[in-house]
Amino acid sequence: MQYQSHGKFTIWRHKNILLAELIGSWNEQSALQFEAAFKKIAITMPKPWAHIVYLNDWELCVPEMYSIIERLVAWCIDNGLVKAANIYATSAIKSEILNKMIVSKQGDFERAVFDSERDAKLWLDDAGFAIPEEATIRYLKASY
Repeated sequence: MQYQSHGKFTIWRHKNILLAELIGSWNEQSALQFEAAFKKIAITMPKPWAHIVYLNDWELCVPEMYSIIERLVAWCIDNGLVKAANIYATSAIKSEILNKMIVSKQGDFERAVFDSERDAKLWLDDAGFAIPEEATIRYLKASY
């Protein structure tokens, strides 16, 4: 039986930074669609590259999603991802789930969690990944 995708996402890029916003409660189909769409863009990224993911509007997910995201993270690291900034308001539940799927540090790769876009941008900027305001979620949402 094929289930319908639950949850939404938007993916965009700015130079060597790949950005994504995840929304809603996710099932396995959502994760598979995200993985395919993410890889399609990520494969074109200049190396090294960074990632910002906006998770404030992401709700929980089914356990079947874990292995898909783990596989995607490993693929990203193997394909030049060195910094990942997760942005969401403090949430013990989100932290626990995300920590099960995403490593914090592996080789040159490092992930950090922020409760503000500003702090995430500063961290990435310090690592050599500058992102202008017009590439951020705040700017994109204000334009539509």
